[in-house]
Amino acid sequence: MFKSKIFRASVLLGFFTIVGKLIGLWRDRILAGQFGASTELDVYYAAFRIPDLVFNLLILGATSSAIVPIFIEYYQRDKAGAWRVAQNFLNVMVAGVAVLSVLVFVFAEPIAYLIGPGFGPAEIKILANLMRIMLLSTLIFAVSTILGSILHALQRFLVYALAPVFYNLGIIAGVVFFVPLFERWGYYGIYGLGFGVVLGALLHLSIQLPVALREGFRFGKLFDVSDHTFKKMITLMVPRTLALGAYNIGLTIITSIASLIGTGSITIINLATNLQFVPVSVIGISLATAVFPQLSSHAVTQDIPEFKRKLNHALRVTLILTGIIAVSMFVFRQLIIDIIFQVGTFKETDRALTASVLGIFMFSVIAQSMMHVITRAYYAFQNTKTPFLVALSSIVLNVCLSYVLGLQLGMGVRGIAIATVIAYNINFMFLYILFRRRYF
Repeated sequence: MFKSKIFRASVLLGFFTIVGKLIGLWRDRILAGQFGASTELDVYYAAFRIPDLVFNLLILGATSSAIVPIFIEYYQRDKAGAWRVAQNFLNVMVAGVAVLSVLVFVFAEPIAYLIGPGFGPAEIKILANLMRIMLLSTLIFAVSTILGSILHALQRFLVYALAPVFYNLGIIAGVVFFVPLFERWGYYGIYGLGFGVVLGALLHLSIQLPVALREGFRFGKLFDVSDHTFKKMITLMVPRTLALGAYNIGLTIITSIASLIGTGSITIINLATNLQFVPVSVIGISLATAVFPQLSSHAVTQDIPEFKRKLNHALRVTLILTGIIAVSMFVFRQLIIDIIFQVGTFKETDRALTASVLGIFMFSVIAQSMMHVITRAYYAFQNTKTPFLVALSSIVLNVCLSYVLGLQLGMGVRGIAIATVIAYNINFMFLYILFRRRYF
């Protein structure tokens, strides 16, 4: 069963993740070529921080920890009830996202000063406006991600894997078409990137919605915050939501630190992060996504031997495959950066620094990838508290080390990368040890 069903699913997810990442690298190449390691691109990356925080607080925590196991639990005994649970959850959570988005929209400028203390007044205004634009994508993503989690639970992996591909195509359309269009209209071209993100979110939704409707989902007026199942999902998602919130707050603080290091620092960290996330996504997240419904089913039926076998196999495969890729990317880091970013206004010194940061990141790729697998094992047992406490500790460590190494010791973006590597490795180590002690 494992080798036939889960392995095929992980291969499917991995393949389309590779496609998505290749398009993502094409996106980054276009961005780097057109804008370089500039303040303008720093502002663009910084603008994601608060919309991402809103999304993670209310949506990602639930979709990654609560929806799949609970939807499966209901679907196995009452399909109509499972769809009502999904409908109610979507309505309530999207309403919550809308309320938070309005607050951020109103206070965008003061928030922008906190995110980018190293930016000037003109950049702060652009940052605030970009955040306002990107809040539209947050609302769309809220709907799309909840539907995607339902498809994940039903093991409809194809459109689930295709959605990020369409998202990146939307951003590329923003660079190629919207940026020059806004410039012709007399506005900053960077606003075109913001609307490209909105288009990407719409495409992300458009590929998943028809399949969700075909499977049985329907939009409706159901809105019941007192529902027992909704409360159970909220209880499960709270620790994961707090962990994601802490992670995004930590990332926002690190972005603030990077803005004080110098022009291009935020861009270089983001470009290197996107590259190092390729093996994590292709192997770690794909395997974790494929095995999660199976682990949840075995946890519900208390089939611990089968649970243990599938988890251990997923961890071994993740270790071997990500290890091979990480070593290869470390050895050829400069060549990889030159092939992708030797274009346009992206300078040789910026490429060298990006390659250096990428090389440092490779020392955390195995831990990051296996962390996704072991975290899903906790969620299968509906335990979201332990991953939260471990993640919170590692986030605090990451922020403190980033400040000390990046600013106080003058190591710049390399210091931030080293801090990230240390935090991720400690995170996985504690997750693995605690899981084995509790469940095995």
